[in-house]
Amino acid sequence: MSDKKRINEILEEYWLEIKGDAPYPAEADVDPEALSEIWDNCFLVKVDYDNSERPYEYVYLGESLIQAYGGDDMTEKEVCETLIYPSSHSLVHEFKEVVDSAKPVVDESEFTNSKGLLIKYRSNLLPLSAGGGGVDFIIGGMKWKAF
Repeated sequence: MSDKKRINEILEEYWLEIKGDAPYPAEADVDPEALSEIWDNCFLVKVDYDNSERPYEYVYLGESLIQAYGGDDMTEKEVCETLIYPSSHSLVHEFKEVVDSAKPVVDESEFTNSKGLLIKYRSNLLPLSAGGGGVDFIIGGMKWKAF
């Protein structure tokens, strides 16, 4: 992987590589070691079709993303529960687009983190399966800057 490539490009190239001829790869095929240079900027979300109130659950949230949300002294779960979920309406829309289309989605937006900093970001959201026919997980990579 090249240092000159963006996180989104690295992640999408890896996704294309592991999916082969399938519409999208299985979550079990994702190897964090293969993504070690960007893994701190990645997240993994499980799709829960039975939970209409909160259909997306973060399974992994990289250290860099914890910092982006201002949760330096919080656990990954605390960041998800208290900082991401309450203000993630646009992100939920993007997750739904990935699930409905079963195709990658690029999201560029901004939010104000818990420390009052404006965070501008670009993320790439990619569908994954649990080995069946539907989108059961979403892997994403996010590059961000604080203002």
